This record gives sequence, C-alpha cells and structure tokens, in this order.
Amino acid sequence: MLARLGWITDERRQDCNVFTEGAKTRDQSKKLERKQPDYVLYEQGTDTPIAVIEAKRPGHTLKKAVEDAVRLYARPLGIDIVFATDGVLCQTFDRRSNTALFLDGEPVVELLAPKILARFAAAGPKLVTPTKVRQTKQQLMSVFAQANGLLRKEGLRAGLERFGEFSTLLFLKLISEIEADRDSRGEARRLEARYCWEAFASKSPAEMLDYLNDTVLPRLVRSYNHSGDVFNRRLSIANPNTLAAVVARLSDLSLLDAESDVKGDAFEYFLKNSVTVGNDLGEYFTPRHIVKLMVDLVDPAYMEQVYDPCCGTGGFLIEAFRHVSRKVKLTKTSRRVLENETIFGRELTGSAKIAKMNMILAGDGHTHIHQKDSLESPVDSEYDVVLTNFPFSQETDHGGLYGLDTVDANPVFLKHVVDSCAKGGRIGVIVPEGLLFADNQQYEHVRRYVVDNCEVVAVVALDEYVFRPYTGQPTAILVLNKGRASSKPIWFYEVLDDGFEKTTSKKGRKPTGADDNDLVVLRSVWSTRPDGDQSFFVDVDTVRENGHKLSLSSYRPLNDGVERSSWVPLGGDEGICEIRLGATPSTDVEGNWEGTNAWVTISDMRDRYVTSTERTISDLGVASSSVKLLPKGTVLVSFKLTIGKVAIAGCDLYTNEAIAGLVPKDHRVLPEYLYFLIPSINLRHHMQPAAKGKTLNKKILESIRVPVPSKKEQRAFIRRMNQLEAKAIGLREEAQALDQETVTTGRAFVDAMR
Repeated sequence: MLARLGWITDERRQDCNVFTEGAKTRDQSKKLERKQPDYVLYEQGTDTPIAVIEAKRPGHTLKKAVEDAVRLYARPLGIDIVFATDGVLCQTFDRRSNTALFLDGEPVVELLAPKILARFAAAGPKLVTPTKVRQTKQQLMSVFAQANGLLRKEGLRAGLERFGEFSTLLFLKLISEIEADRDSRGEARRLEARYCWEAFASKSPAEMLDYLNDTVLPRLVRSYNHSGDVFNRRLSIANPNTLAAVVARLSDLSLLDAESDVKGDAFEYFLKNSVTVGNDLGEYFTPRHIVKLMVDLVDPAYMEQVYDPCCGTGGFLIEAFRHVSRKVKLTKTSRRVLENETIFGRELTGSAKIAKMNMILAGDGHTHIHQKDSLESPVDSEYDVVLTNFPFSQETDHGGLYGLDTVDANPVFLKHVVDSCAKGGRIGVIVPEGLLFADNQQYEHVRRYVVDNCEVVAVVALDEYVFRPYTGQPTAILVLNKGRASSKPIWFYEVLDDGFEKTTSKKGRKPTGADDNDLVVLRSVWSTRPDGDQSFFVDVDTVRENGHKLSLSSYRPLNDGVERSSWVPLGGDEGICEIRLGATPSTDVEGNWEGTNAWVTISDMRDRYVTSTERTISDLGVASSSVKLLPKGTVLVSFKLTIGKVAIAGCDLYTNEAIAGLVPKDHRVLPEYLYFLIPSINLRHHMQPAAKGKTLNKKILESIRVPVPSKKEQRAFIRRMNQLEAKAIGLREEAQALDQETVTTGRAFVDAMR
C-alpha cells in the first residue's frame, strides 16, 4: 500500500524512504534500544524521520496501538506523527497537539502520500487545501451555474438533461488532464490525444461542435457504451456559441492540481455540491465521510464482487474500488479483475450514466453498472459485499417478489439487500430508524429475516444532522455478515457528533475540526467493540423477544444514577447562566438592517440549532440599539406571548426582545441539557399579566430553579431525549406514509369502480 502511495520501500535503493522493523541510521537504532517499529517514514532525500506506522497487534485497539507507538518509537526518535492501522482502519496522532491529523477540518483516516505527509510534518497537525485548489472548486461551481443558465436557454429540460450535458464536458476535461498526467509519468494512455480537450478547445465554435459530435463522442461511445448508454452519440447542445462559452470557462481551470492528491476530486465536488440539480432529481448524496466509514468497516477485498442496488452517482462503488485498488499490486491480471469483475451497480434514474463516468475517472469498473429498477429484478446470493443507502419512503409494486405484502419500499429494499449477498458475504446498509423499531407487520417480518439469516455485527445510530440539509430523518448503519442466524450479542453504537456542524443550512455542513468526534472513536474501537458511554451489547434472544427491534433507542436505558442533583437558579449571582435579553434596532434607519449579523425572531426557531435568520442587522444596528451578542451555544428561550419555545445558537447572533439568551457561565451545564430541560419546566406557573396576555421577564427567568446533575447524568438525559425525539420523527413519517397509502388505496378503489 505504501508503494502505491508513492513511497520507496526497497531498502537496497539509495533513495528509500521507508524502513521496516528498524531505523535508517545507527544512531537512531541506538535510541530505539532494540525495539522494532513496523515502519519508519522519512522525509525524501534525508535521514529525518517524520512518521512511524504501528500495525495493531491482536487484542489491541487502534488507540492502544497509538499509545504504544508514541511511547516506544515516536518519542525516542523525536517523531511527531504516528499512524496506527489494522490493515483496514487507520488512526492518526500528532504529538505536538495530542490530536489526530486534520485536513480541511476532517480527521485523516488513511495513510498519506510522501508530499502531503511532509506538509503535515512541517506545518503542524491541521492543514487546509491550498487556496488554488479551493478557488478552483469554487470556480467549477460558478462555471456550472453559468452553464446551467446557458443550457436552459438552449431548451434542455430541467435537471438531468442539463446535468448530464455538463457532466459529459466535465468528464472530457478531467479525463484529458488524467491522460496528460499519465503521459508525464511515462504511463500508457487510455485515450489518445486526438480525442482529448486540447484537440478541440481552441477550434471555432462551429468546428468544435462538429469535432465533438463526429470524432470525440463516437470514440467514447465505442469504448464505454458496451454496458449501456454512458455517452450520447451527439451533444444536445445545438448552438455552437453556447458550447464554446462552456468549454472556454472549463479551459481556464486546472482540475487535477498537483496538490489535490485525489484524481477525480473535482468531479466528486461538482456532484456533491450541485444541490439544485440534486433536488431537481429528488436525490441526495451520502456524505463522503459516512461512505468511507462504511467501506472501511465492511472491508471489500481483491477478487470480491461489490454491489450497490441504488448506486446513484456511484459514491459507494467509487470508494470500494479505491479501497480494493490500494490493497493490491497492479498487474495486467489484477487490473482486469478490478475493471471487469469487481464493481456491480444498479440505479433507477439517469444518474446511472453519471455513476459510469465517475467510475471511468476512478480507474474504470463501469461495465456492470446498469439503469434499472433493482426491486423489479431480485438477486439471489450473488455478491460478496453489498453497500448501499437506498431511497427512503418510496413505493414499489414488487413487494410480492420478496414475500412482502406491502407497497412500502423500505422493507423490500432491505430484503433485496440481504438476498443479493452470498453466504459468507458482508453488508453495510443505511436504513431509516423507523424500519428498525416500528410495530408494523411487514417491518417486523423483514427484521426477523435479517436476524435469522445474518449475524448482526453492529447497529450504528447516526446523528440526526448527518443528511442535512436534505433530510433530518433519523438513520442507522447496519453491518451484517450473511450466513447463519445471529447468535452473538449485537453491538449498538450511538453517534452524537460526526465531526460536522449541526446545521440545516442549505450551504451544507462544514467539518468542525474537533478531535473527539464519535466516528474517530468508533474507528479506534471497532476491532474490540467494547461497552461504553455510547455503546453496549444486546443479547439476540432479547432482540427476538422484543419484536426483532434493532433500534438503539429500543434498548438503551436512561441512566437514573444515584447522585442527587443540586437545584440552582437559572440566572443571578448564584445561577448557571447569564440571561441576556434581545432588542430591535430602529426600523426608521435603513442602515440598521441587511447587515452580516444574524438577528433571531421566534419564527427562526424552527430547528434545534439556529444558524441563519430571515433578517439580519448591520454593525450600525448593533451599535445603535440595546441588542446583546449571544455566543454560539447559547440556549434561546421565547418568553413573551409565545412562551417556552427553545433553540440553540448555532453561531454568534442577536435576538429580538421576545427572546432571552441563556449564556452558560461555566462548564456546569451542557446547552443541549438545557434545550431539553426547559420545555419540561412549566414556565406558565411563573408568568405575570401583561397588556397582550401573560409574559415572563428577566428577573423571573433568573429566579427559576433547575436541577443540575453531573455531566454524566446530563449526557445520559440528552441521549435518552435524542432517542425519543428520533422515535417520534420516525413515527410521524410512518403516519404520513400510512396517510398517503390510505389516499392511494381510496383513489385506486374509485378508479376501479368507474
């Protein structure tokens, strides 16, 4: 794997920069006192060690492997960076900060190429993508936005047609850069230069359109359309000037910047960030960090066949392809297996074409991706690994093919997933929480089928914000081994923090850069899967007796604890919070408004976290009024007219006079504890008459006493409330689905009577 990343592992070579079970110099060997690190990595062309790799021993977690590597090797050699790996999962550690390595705010969870590791060694544990690369990505989205407008004027229908047309041009730009990169390293090209970008980009608009339609696209069709349509035989663009405008903008970009490290990154970024197109298609993307986690946990291997029945634009299949490719030496035979015998996918929508393009860019493997309805074509024990996030709350006419009497596609998809996996195979699937606990006959039937035909290795309950801004539906990852019925206890793990902002903003969720996110912890303990604050085991017999429910919330008890909570005032000198009231800048001064400062009204308190507001105020509005800054983490409480509505400030903000900010004074109380606690206190008992009904005031709020238990008890309360909230959401969605089924059944009956 190190050689595939560009490390020189042959110790007979003078430029070797990886040494196994020892150090490079005699002096360094003395410092190790006969201890043998698995690998020591060196800065290219020097004797300076920059990282050590410790392979996990049996019975050791990655966390323990990191601790051993620091104590035995990194500290004696003066090395800052440590990798611990079990051959699949990887954890990093930096001695300078006592944290993991972070790239663009996300923890690094794999071994790194020499160039980027050297940057970490020189600059510290937290790196950001070079400005040039970030700007290129932003420019790419700008180009797409402009192209989208141009193609709309061309008369291309909404969504997929414009999306597909731009994707074809983007593919040509990327594949051309990939081929140029292969050329520069002396590797054989797969697409000749006369079919690449430079061959047509400088032609006149009319010549360019003809050349693409008559020369380039026929070549792509011959090479890649043998498995079904990937490329249209002709562009849908009729106006040569429209084509020339799009090509000119793309020509200005270098999409495979040398610092980017991941080929195809621009294409992936484009897909993930085309939110308007995604909504147009009724789809959403599985976040990349969740995809990578699932692929790593299931660990597809060389010679295994990987299947995704709902592959969308190919996220799981691309990551699985990369995962397997990193673990095998590339030869003519292994390349043939990777390209033709490893990746299998189906997708109902036209996104199947995008998935094929994406696979070609990743190194091929597009041959067995087909546009079809997976549920219409059951699969029996064909694939070694199944990875998917099927679309939730859909309807299907094919439940009968799976022994299910329902039009609800949720249980049918899960049955298809389990059926398609061969005995001895492995499954990673994201499911809606309701499917795991609802007292629905068809849901229980499929849960029983799962428990009777698989070892349920783990149920990972995901943070409710994982799929924001697309949906807030509670979800979980099932990790299954297909074969005999479950007999081992099932491990449940709760993700409260996935390392990204808890926001519903349409701009997406940015990584927080926090070192204690639950996915890092999950990776570090996966091999041993212990009991903990957020994990526990449940005996299979208990699951069977409980309607085969597989939701974490069905089994996790509230920790009542033995410690007695102290009751303290919300505010005042002895209180836990400073209570700040809001205000409204003068509406007569135009300059007070439309600024950069979030200003919250009760209508903005729709979700748990407030990160954006309908109205904003300017710095002048702040200076000229009595508004007070409420820092991120402040608990917001409405106390006039609408009493007791709560939210948490997801960013620094200001409020109007109907909202009070509870700013924790110290670390005695967690914001989410107050968020769940306040609605449980009957604030109406404290209200006073006012001109327009009853109200509270600052003095009253300060005097209200609340229980403040230990942090452990607060976290237990938060977990329990999160579980109940997730269950409530699931039940509401199930009720909505039943309402829709009632309407559909009624209409079908009326139609049949005509």
